Amino acid sequence: MKILVCFKAVPDLDMMSDDDWVVDCELNVDISFVKAILNCFDESALEMTLKLSESMEGFNAPLNLTALTIGDKRKDSFLKTLYALRFDKAVRINNYEDIRFMPEVVAAVISKYVREIAYQDVIVLGRQSGEGDNAKTPLLLAEILGWPCITQVVKIELDDSASLKVTSMADDGILTQTLRTPCVLSVGNTPNSYMRIPTLRDKMKYGKTPIEVLDIESFDINPIVNTCKNDCELLSLKKISNNREGFIIDGRTPAEKAQILYDLYLKERLEEL
Repeated sequence: MKILVCFKAVPDLDMMSDDDWVVDCELNVDISFVKAILNCFDESALEMTLKLSESMEGFNAPLNLTALTIGDKRKDSFLKTLYALRFDKAVRINNYEDIRFMPEVVAAVISKYVREIAYQDVIVLGRQSGEGDNAKTPLLLAEILGWPCITQVVKIELDDSASLKVTSMADDGILTQTLRTPCVLSVGNTPNSYMRIPTLRDKMKYGKTPIEVLDIESFDINPIVNTCKNDCELLSLKKISNNREGFIIDGRTPAEKAQILYDLYLKERLEEL
């Protein structure tokens, strides 16, 4: 079974102070100095597939893991780490264009890679990135390929050589489904899913494996990019204020303060419920 895990490296915006959020005349914020980290949902997807690969050791069911990302050379360090964690193949689609808020473009590139370059049985992605937060890419990808898509995935297990047992979060609880490949899996809030750290020995042994680099120009994305740019226009940009206000409730006794709190804030909300 061939599994493709698509991930994104995003800037660690928690490193930025309030003074760093300066919007220039082109409505951009300089984040070139910010360290890149794995997107949290993609990190869960990568670790989930590694656990799946471990669970298949000793069984006659070979699993081939490929990691794919879109970006420049700064993403190579993440791909080398995945080689050290025993991914079979690492692919970077070289790109210098700003497609952070264009899930249609990302989905089109991934689908073309799967259809024309390296067919895969399963595609695993994080549900959304820390930049766009649109949660569209897995769904758009599944629609382009005509594959089923399961969202909010929290666990993947092998059922047989051509099907998976997938556990996901639903509105009314946890849902476990068995589905045949091909399929797209969108990983959601998975507990205890931080990606493992490779050993120094594995870094030395596998970290120098060549990364396959493809040029995004060969994917013919310009028509989609132009369409996305014409769909919306950025008019302003500002940092969200997280400041909170508070005041002290006056009262002679705790019971009196609790009554004031109930009358002013809780009574109306409880009546609506």
